Amino acid sequence: MAILGQIRKQTGLLIVTIGVAMLAFVAGDLFSENSYLRRVFTGDPNEIGNINGESISLAEYLNAQSTMRTGQNMSSNQISQSIWNTLVSQKIVVAHAEKAGLEVSDDEVWTYLAKQYGMQTGDELKTQIGQLKSQAEQGVPNAGSLYQNFLTNFNEAKPSLLNQKYMELVNAGTIVTNEEAKIQQAGNIQNANIAYAYVSYEDLEKKYKVEVTDSEIEAYMKKFPKFYEGEATADISYVYFPSQPSKADEDEVLNGIKKYLQTSISVDEVNNITDTIPAFATAKDDSAYVTKYSDIPFNDRYITKADIERFAPQLPEDYAAFLLNAKEGEVGGPFKVGDAYQLIKISKGKEVPDSINSSHILISYRGTDVASRDNSITRTREEARVFADSILNVAKSNPAEFKALVEKYSDDAGSKTKGGSIGWQSANTQNLAAEYLQFLNTHKTGDIGLTESSFGFHIIKIDGEKTRLGHQIAIILKELKPSQETSDKNFADARTFAQEAQGKSLNDFANLAKKSDFNYNSTDNITRFYTQPIVDPSTGFSNDKDDDILKWVFSKGTKAGNTALFTTVNEDHIIVFVKAKYPKGLAPVSSVRKDIEPILKQRKLVEKVNSETGGKPTLDDMVSKFGATKGNTTITFVAAQIEGKGAEGRVAGAAFGMKPGTTSKAIEGTDGVYVITLNSIGEKPDVKDAEFLIDQLTQQQRQYMTQELIPSIIRASDIKDYRSDRLDRQTQM
Repeated sequence: MAILGQIRKQTGLLIVTIGVAMLAFVAGDLFSENSYLRRVFTGDPNEIGNINGESISLAEYLNAQSTMRTGQNMSSNQISQSIWNTLVSQKIVVAHAEKAGLEVSDDEVWTYLAKQYGMQTGDELKTQIGQLKSQAEQGVPNAGSLYQNFLTNFNEAKPSLLNQKYMELVNAGTIVTNEEAKIQQAGNIQNANIAYAYVSYEDLEKKYKVEVTDSEIEAYMKKFPKFYEGEATADISYVYFPSQPSKADEDEVLNGIKKYLQTSISVDEVNNITDTIPAFATAKDDSAYVTKYSDIPFNDRYITKADIERFAPQLPEDYAAFLLNAKEGEVGGPFKVGDAYQLIKISKGKEVPDSINSSHILISYRGTDVASRDNSITRTREEARVFADSILNVAKSNPAEFKALVEKYSDDAGSKTKGGSIGWQSANTQNLAAEYLQFLNTHKTGDIGLTESSFGFHIIKIDGEKTRLGHQIAIILKELKPSQETSDKNFADARTFAQEAQGKSLNDFANLAKKSDFNYNSTDNITRFYTQPIVDPSTGFSNDKDDDILKWVFSKGTKAGNTALFTTVNEDHIIVFVKAKYPKGLAPVSSVRKDIEPILKQRKLVEKVNSETGGKPTLDDMVSKFGATKGNTTITFVAAQIEGKGAEGRVAGAAFGMKPGTTSKAIEGTDGVYVITLNSIGEKPDVKDAEFLIDQLTQQQRQYMTQELIPSIIRASDIKDYRSDRLDRQTQM
């Protein structure tokens, strides 16, 4: 009862406590990742972009990422940008194509892929893929990955075909008429004779020190916003400390590898073991010796002198000279090659194939290049395999009949008249299909066997071999790595610099780095998904932290003047200073000045010339006031070529718009300013027919359309990129 009494007395407190708990629960739901309220203020977390109102979902992006075929050494930002560019272009092209009433059926995709796989019909491919799917479900090795690869190809093929159809439709409407061709031909023929005075922009700049302000560049950008609008950007400076061996580390590795040049004693004091290490030159089993003492495994391939000569230009001069001149059993080095020291030994030798003579019977099938040139080849791939197997059995049982089998069955017209012979071929030739060459290098004279290439099935007979002496090259390699002491000092230097740079200005940051002779650099106009390495890889610096650096730079909490230290997987260190951050919109002036400033300077110089001459310059004025050179030339409207100067479209345009005997104002040329006097202009020719030009001009227009249409459509689209917010938030969850 006492407890109940206490509860009654504190009912108000209980209500408040329950209310706070309920509020916390509701607030937690309101501001959860997928809550309605959060979507109102921060957008849908599952949408990473929007093109003309059509969403690109996070799931769509991640699926594209999982199936993307990436090149070697692609950074995460390069992958992200490639995926984004593909999704954006696909969405835009598909929308325009569908608006034009175009579509791609599944049957069209099957037929298209069938040809890619060397088959004639989509039904044939469906049968093959059905079998592959069944094998994948049964757990047959590699079948699952092959089936997934096909699904990726299928999904990629549809937008590709739609894009192809769209461009075909556009090109079908891109036609030059006979009237347009006649105008073009008239422009090719009609000419004008002009006298001109010319002065280069370079010479004018020496006379007039024209300046271009930031506001003038901004005004220019605002006239062409689609060309100068872009993502949020930033300018950064950084000091980096690559993880590299010191001189002492290098000396230790060099002295360590030298011990293999003579017999030495190795003492393991921890395990109380003493071991005698024979000199490399006296080792009886080079393979075992290399396996035990080298940082890389033994390579059992036999190398001929011809092989060495072929690769010698890629090797250090002393290294190549030793390989070319040393005798069996000799040891050379140490040689410094890249980030390692090497001892090399000419190990045991034997005769190895140098060139191989062979004959073959080609059994091709529908879908191959051979079949595309020979309508009589109608067999399927499976039929070709069965047929090739039957010929192989006959050839093996009676090799003397091989030439007769060639004449009767081979689809290779080139070798058929020579008994199937393809002649002597180098063991390393690039002129044969890889599968064919592999067969030659793994069989001996008299062998008959079967292999398949993109041309079809080959029944091959090895007719002869020429050999050459080859040797195994035993290599003791020791990598140059920083010692623990060097790594510790490198980190200490980086940490100390980061602490001293904290809160400093850009000038202080730069001066602090230069005072200690540290590696200092800057990169401007970077974006969140900047695709270039921040630090030049040739410095030996690892770029695996670039994405983390960019996330930090573009995070809302990072301001201009902030610094941060990052450490790579290789224990390189980099301290990044944010110089400036620019929001999405018109590009910062600093990033476009180099492109726009010359344009505005040229225009100002033209205005200067007109101003100095009262807007009515003469050729003599140009010479006396500006040191111009005079000349005389005949130009056509289309070519607009001025001898010694190149094409000058504005000059030609002015000339053909003037009356004979008149003089122009200053004209903005490519590399300088012109003033021209029109001496005479030819009669405009009466072109009766220019059909011979129609095809040429149409092809030019279609080529231009193919190159420029999609980029121009993309520029005209309303594209919203939320990746920096959505993807970075995903990695933090």
